[in-house]
Amino acid sequence: MSKQLFIFFLALSIIQWRCSDNKIKNDKYSSLNKLEYNNPDILVDLDVGFKSVPMPMDFDGDGDYDLLISESGSYAESGVFYFENITNNQNPIFRYGMEVSSDRFRLGYDGKCFVVSEVNGSIHVLTPDRVNEKLLIYKNVPQNVFWDRNEMPLPARGYIPDTKYNIWKIIDFDGDSVYDLMSAISSVTGSYLLFFKNLQTTDNPKYAAPKKILLENGDPIGNNLSLEVPLADYDNDGDLDYLGITHLAKIIYFENIGTVQNYKYAEGIILKSNNQEIQFDCHYGAVMKPRAIDFDQDGFVDIIAGDEDGKVSYLKNTGEIIDGIPQFSPPIFFQQEAKFIDFGGLTTPRIFDWDNDGKDDIISGNGAGYIGFIKNISGNELKFDKPEYLTAKRKVIRIIPDSANWGYVTIDVGFWNKDDLPDILANDYDGNVVWFENIGTKKNPVLAEAKPILVEWEGLPQKPAWGFGKSEGNELLAQWRTSPYIMDVNNDNLNDLIMLDYEGYLAVYYRFEKDGKLFLKHPQRNFIYENDEPILLNQLKKGSSGRLKITFADWDGDGLEDLIVSSKPAVDWMKNKGKKGDKIVLEYMGRIISKTLMGHTDGPVVSDFNNDGIPDLLVGTETGAFYYWERSDINVTTTMTTSGKQKPANYKYFKR
Repeated sequence: MSKQLFIFFLALSIIQWRCSDNKIKNDKYSSLNKLEYNNPDILVDLDVGFKSVPMPMDFDGDGDYDLLISESGSYAESGVFYFENITNNQNPIFRYGMEVSSDRFRLGYDGKCFVVSEVNGSIHVLTPDRVNEKLLIYKNVPQNVFWDRNEMPLPARGYIPDTKYNIWKIIDFDGDSVYDLMSAISSVTGSYLLFFKNLQTTDNPKYAAPKKILLENGDPIGNNLSLEVPLADYDNDGDLDYLGITHLAKIIYFENIGTVQNYKYAEGIILKSNNQEIQFDCHYGAVMKPRAIDFDQDGFVDIIAGDEDGKVSYLKNTGEIIDGIPQFSPPIFFQQEAKFIDFGGLTTPRIFDWDNDGKDDIISGNGAGYIGFIKNISGNELKFDKPEYLTAKRKVIRIIPDSANWGYVTIDVGFWNKDDLPDILANDYDGNVVWFENIGTKKNPVLAEAKPILVEWEGLPQKPAWGFGKSEGNELLAQWRTSPYIMDVNNDNLNDLIMLDYEGYLAVYYRFEKDGKLFLKHPQRNFIYENDEPILLNQLKKGSSGRLKITFADWDGDGLEDLIVSSKPAVDWMKNKGKKGDKIVLEYMGRIISKTLMGHTDGPVVSDFNNDGIPDLLVGTETGAFYYWERSDINVTTTMTTSGKQKPANYKYFKR
């Protein structure tokens, strides 16, 4: 090759490399991406997203148990993901999830009814089809990866009037060495475990009409519980026992006090560990997915269970029997290599330098009721430590009512009193807004126990027409799941509170000082359109009321704080047009991002992790993941406009 020709190809390669590099940068700046830990040395809770359905099996054929998990509850992500066991069954650590199927509906009904059946050494997966009519069997999944799709000789439902949820497992229930079919079915009349006896052979089955499995007192087993099909010999006496899950995610154990051939089930008993009732960390029992498997291969059947947060709990069977009841260790979460940052379902982040080290951290609430600290440990690249639960008086903060399945905690971080230490305000499932005062130092925050927020009401306290919370005296009771926001609205050096008021209008509770103490005034609807109409952010009622997450930031670089709000499909913004008297005029600009993230509502917040002076967007989602948009230019305010500045939408705002 001549020198000239070599130089030509070298130059062409450099041009192509630069174009490729620019393309990567353009993609980075123009799209919304999941935020990564960039910290491969840490382990975090295994998490598939939202509503995990575990399918344990040796998927890669290396002798240990891996996990296929269906992520069944998200708008943004769904499908079946493979988590490889990269250690062993006694102390498993999993690689982060890789997609096996990206479409939950192609494989089964709503992605939530998958159960593994081991039949003579073969691993099959059963599920109703996508319209919940036919019963499907995917044969030899480790080898065939869901390609060998077959119909079972039974419809998926129809055995109980108004059948809804139904889930299936092939197992030799009556000990005759022929594999039968078991189904847990929920309906408007209750929940039932059904036995379909196989009258022929395992390879050529013919099933009898179903029988309801009853307790010795004649009641259906586990009626009104969340039923799956975790049948197994938990007490090692040779027959199949059963488990059900209560409304608040406790485990009811039903012992088979008969024989394999002549089953008889005793009334259910709540499982305990160290005299404490075992309860899963996720309190939403209706979506728990317990699976029976001797995961550590010690001869005793353990329990693994998927939950709403997308995690998988492991309960080890100790092998000990006390008063006839098998003993299990308390649930722990399986661990995985860190990849994408996740703080459990319905995460609601704020950005704040919590430990005063000069780097903006993530502080977040979530659906399970926790408040977490995700430390920014960036050097040359953005990098985070694993989430750490915040505590008050050395006790982990968990805001969740005793009878509720969720906490739905949404927060703000800021200077609520005048001691120059960042505090936390929190709202929740009930709508009771509380203050966690920082009584530590800037570098070592310590939170006091929660205190209610008090308002000097003009007349009777304003309270939402619908909700679960109760308040006393002057306590603030807000709409559920709405975020508080701390901001000095009137520039009087006292931070005020911005929230949706009791009817869904955007309102400000102005701060005032009296006798050295701080109080909130009666809320004012001081955010308006140009026609003086107050801004109603959520006009819906009852369970659809509240829910919205708000933040303020100078999104377009004009020096005024704009409103950024969760909406459909994800995040909208309203431009601050300045003041009209003591009121702030907002103009609806439309969507910031077009990608559908929301299911319940998303949690948008503005960040500037790269310190380039251009505010970026971080969005917490129902899956627990954080989506991050790093902007290249202050004039680019949306991912939806390809050229020119974003223009105001021709409608007032996106009504929910």
